[in-house]
Amino acid sequence: MSGEEPGELKPDVRVLGTEDWRAWRDLRTEGLADTPIGFGELHADALAKSDQAWQDAMLWPGLRLMAFSGSARDASPLGLAGGFYRDGVPVLFGVYVRPAVRGRGVLGALVAVVQAWAAPDALTLDVHEDNHRAHAAYLRLGFADTGQRTPGAAIDGRDLLRMCAL
Repeated sequence: MSGEEPGELKPDVRVLGTEDWRAWRDLRTEGLADTPIGFGELHADALAKSDQAWQDAMLWPGLRLMAFSGSARDASPLGLAGGFYRDGVPVLFGVYVRPAVRGRGVLGALVAVVQAWAAPDALTLDVHEDNHRAHAAYLRLGFADTGQRTPGAAIDGRDLLRMCAL
C-alpha cells in the first residue's frame, strides 16, 4: 500500500428489510462497541437482546434503516443510518460507519438517502455533547447547531445537542 488515503467509495445504498435483522444487529453492536456515547443504548444491553427482540425492532412503525455495500459483488455492509419521525419532524439516528471506510463518502451517502426520505422536511439529529468526531462530520455535511440541548438525555447522563440540516 502506498500510504495514500483510499479513494471515495460508490456505495450501493438500500433500505434494510426485516430479513436483514442480523446485519442490523451486527452493525449496531459494532457501533456501540466503537463509540459507546454515540447511541442511546449500552453495548452490554444490546448483546443481551434475543434474536426475537432484534427482529421485532425492525418492525417499529415509521422506522427506516439503511445499509449499504461497497459494490454489487461485496454485500458486506459498511454503515448504517436510520430515520424516523418524532413529533412530526424527521430525525436521523443510529448512524455508524465502519472505521476502515470512514472518510470515503460512506457517511454522506447514508445521510443523503435519509434526507431524501425526509424531504421536503429538514432533517434533525441529536449528538452527544462529547462526540466531537460525529459533530464535526455533521457540520461538514451541512448540518448546523440549533442551540437546543436536551439536558441529561444521553446514555451517560450528559447532554444531547440538536442539529438541523440547512
